Amino acid sequence: MKLNLLSVLLTGGILLGGYSTLSAQRFTSKGLKKGANVSLNITSKKKSPQRTYVNLGLFSNFTCLNGFSLNAISSLQHYNAYGMQVTGFANITGLKSTGFQLAGITNVTGHRACGAIFAGLMNVSGTSAYGLVASGLGNISGGDIKGMGISGLLNIGGKDTRGLMIGGLGNVAGEVQAGLAIGGLTNVSGESSRGVQITSLLNVAGHSNEGWQLAGVGNVTVTNKGIQTAAFNFSADNRGVQLGVGNVNTGGKKGIQIGLVNVSTDSCAHQIGCVNIQPQTRIQLLVSGGNTNKGNVAVRFKNKYTYTQFGAGVYYLGTDKDFSVSASYRTGIYYSLTPRLDISADIGFYHIESLDNKTSHGYPARMYALEPRVNLEYSITRKFGLFASGGYNWTRTYKGNHAFDDKEVFEVGMVLF
Repeated sequence: MKLNLLSVLLTGGILLGGYSTLSAQRFTSKGLKKGANVSLNITSKKKSPQRTYVNLGLFSNFTCLNGFSLNAISSLQHYNAYGMQVTGFANITGLKSTGFQLAGITNVTGHRACGAIFAGLMNVSGTSAYGLVASGLGNISGGDIKGMGISGLLNIGGKDTRGLMIGGLGNVAGEVQAGLAIGGLTNVSGESSRGVQITSLLNVAGHSNEGWQLAGVGNVTVTNKGIQTAAFNFSADNRGVQLGVGNVNTGGKKGIQIGLVNVSTDSCAHQIGCVNIQPQTRIQLLVSGGNTNKGNVAVRFKNKYTYTQFGAGVYYLGTDKDFSVSASYRTGIYYSLTPRLDISADIGFYHIESLDNKTSHGYPARMYALEPRVNLEYSITRKFGLFASGGYNWTRTYKGNHAFDDKEVFEVGMVLF
């Protein structure tokens, strides 16, 4: 029974809000249609349109409110409402409402709503809403929402949203979002975001981000002129800063990318990360062996003067021991002595897993190593070369940071692609 009654109330509120909005749009010059009026009123008939100063009843339907209105079911004004409106279900105003509105289900204003507006389910204004707008489900404006919009699900501005918007699901601005938008899952701006967007999932600016997008998962915009901070950031044209696990820029302009993986089609982009990919980046495969890793395979991302490299190796503890593995990351710089001969220097970090050696040979289960090296590389063809490396290795345990081994290292191998 309670569920059925709630369903009726919800459906009635939404239908009433939608009908009233349409009515307000149809009769903005002549007001809403007259209807039943079960209330007590103090009204001045000398002014045109008539002004009601005090309204108390079950449901009301009159011309204008300039004062106080209290109704058990609904309150409807043909033209404007100035003052305080309190009703059990719906407040409906044909043109403008200014002041305080409180409704159990919905407040609907055909043109502009200004003041403190509270509804159990939804607030709807035809062109704009100014001030404090709060509802259980959503705040919807055909034009602007300026001030503070708080809703359980959505704040939707047909054009702009400016100020503080808090939506349990999200906030949507048809054109410009300025100020602070906090959405549970998403914030969307049809054209530009000029303030701060904060959400757990996704921020979207249809044309440009000129402020700060902060998301748990991703930020998306065509042109980024501000800051994007998320696990993954995307812009077709990055002119600002992207800070995340993965950053992608598919256009061109001088921007900054800081993350684990940075991808840009702009050869002048500034990138700080473990993997930096630009148009001139060569992705190469290195196969090698040495006195630390007896066998090693690595992927190298080689840019104009710098490179980064991820690798995996086997038999780190030697072939006379049980199987052991390592994963490594290296970053370095290089210089071309001749068109075919390069000299480079880098430093690498190794994570070592001793596997069965920790029980059969008494080694620590996990260790790490730091290894600076100097390398010579000769390109026989553009896609095939040979290299030799020499350096020093310090291997230590994670637990207690005890020294395990230190020694000179050498490695030789092939470069493919």
